[in-house]
Amino acid sequence: MTITELLVAAAIAIGLIATLFGIADPLQGMFDGQLELAEMHQRLRTGVHAIERDLLAAGSPIMPYRVGARRSDPAAGIFYRLDTITVLSAPAGDVPITAETYYLRRGGAAGTSQLMHYDGVETDAPVVDHVVALAFDYFEADGSELDPATLQDGPWSPGDVPTGAFDADLLRIRRVRVTLRVQAARAALRGPAGVLFTNGGTAASMERYLPDREIRVDVAPRNLDGD
Repeated sequence: MTITELLVAAAIAIGLIATLFGIADPLQGMFDGQLELAEMHQRLRTGVHAIERDLLAAGSPIMPYRVGARRSDPAAGIFYRLDTITVLSAPAGDVPITAETYYLRRGGAAGTSQLMHYDGVETDAPVVDHVVALAFDYFEADGSELDPATLQDGPWSPGDVPTGAFDADLLRIRRVRVTLRVQAARAALRGPAGVLFTNGGTAASMERYLPDREIRVDVAPRNLDGD
């Protein structure tokens, strides 16, 4: 073979290799995206299931803020948070009433935001990572939505442990809407911050975009039907 033929053969080989890499890179991106999408759906299911389980068995009142032995919101004069809910277990004989609080812990630019659970005593534990939005809306028996302002301005009912005094309008709650939004864990699968992405990422092309996923469910606590 002449040098010219070798150069031509090398050029053809380099072209074929470049083509193969060009095909393999998008395929790898698709594979990574599908794995992460499955993880995102699993995070949504886990988070909603945890909140729904305690809401279904909740007694009254349901409180849109944190209560308990540590960092209790009423002690700081706070009686409403969009991203926090506390549900009490329904009375059952001599079994003490317990409080379960779910809230969003924001991680900031460099941290990981999490859906958190507080047991009303000492333990704050993460339930799901990479949660970028959590919201609760409240409805009364006729289906109308309760204005957040009415849930924190009185009149006040004298509460007991673990609630303390609470706004009497909380007793009107019959249904809770839970909204949970998660993002891709890897910044390489997120594009610029905006409608599709709460937190921007470093994805170089739209083919690698994996937008945030959101779920919204309505839960009617069984123990409040006859209140």
